[in-house]
Amino acid sequence: MGTKSYLAALVSIATFILFTTSATAQFTVTKNLSNALGVFASGPNANFEKQTPVQNKPVALRLASGSSPIGESVDLSPFGNLGNNFIDSFKGNNIYLHLTAIASTCLLVAGNVDYDVEHYSNTHPEIGAFGRGVFITGQYLPFIAGGSLLMYAGAAHDKEVLGASFAVIQASLLELMYNTALKAITGRPGPDWRKNTDMESLSKTFRFGLLRGGVFWGWPSGHTAATTAVVSSLIGYYPNNTWLKVAGFGLVAYTIFAVSTVNRGGMHWFSDAIAAALMSYAIGSTVGKYYRNVYDRIAQTSSVQPISGAYSLASNPMTVDFSFNF
Repeated sequence: MGTKSYLAALVSIATFILFTTSATAQFTVTKNLSNALGVFASGPNANFEKQTPVQNKPVALRLASGSSPIGESVDLSPFGNLGNNFIDSFKGNNIYLHLTAIASTCLLVAGNVDYDVEHYSNTHPEIGAFGRGVFITGQYLPFIAGGSLLMYAGAAHDKEVLGASFAVIQASLLELMYNTALKAITGRPGPDWRKNTDMESLSKTFRFGLLRGGVFWGWPSGHTAATTAVVSSLIGYYPNNTWLKVAGFGLVAYTIFAVSTVNRGGMHWFSDAIAAALMSYAIGSTVGKYYRNVYDRIAQTSSVQPISGAYSLASNPMTVDFSFNF
């Protein structure tokens, strides 16, 4: 990715994040009891905690199953659990994805696979013609996917789609920061065949340090990481959508092929793309699962209704407030 386009992407992400932070979705379910009545719920299918009436205070009812209390406000935010989500992307099985990314790079470099892919692409420029679409998908997919989902959620007042848009936004943000940091400290030069003649030696070059190779080129691939972050966050959010998995993983595979072959192999080494896909999947899937859990909690809380029993509930109607404030 060139300097100008990368800076444009950074400015676009900053603008997009500022836009989304002004959009707030609050889903609040409350039950207010009258000052003169006590509440008791009974029946064979209900097991509510007894609440002592307190003036001007909402009463939280908790189901026996241990669900969250009604009366508690649950919010969706593009920055929800941001730091913990990043940490969680290294926990459990996710750590193996990061380790595999490093190990695969070592193996592909040592086995001259990076050089072989670049050399073949350089001597067969026609193959790279199929990968030119990556300049659009690799750079703008986070904005296209996240922005369109956000706009639809606002127009249709769809809480579930809103959660999906926030998953894409946060996964893309975390991926960008992590990817940029790795490029800054690994300093791997890109396969620039125009300025180098010994491409085999160049394929094995890493300049560890701080900004020895800049943050625009290098390991891992930013285009692949951005695409995988979007795909994996949506798959984590919609885990039962088979077509999403087929199309999403197909797009990731296309991106890996494209960044390794376009411009006669002069965009990225093959191992850059493999590492980016593995590490970004760990981040995106973690974020997607988090927002799915948040939405499920909101949906469960919103759907709970009082069960009639020996006593009636004297309260205001249950309300769900969904709003965008720009």
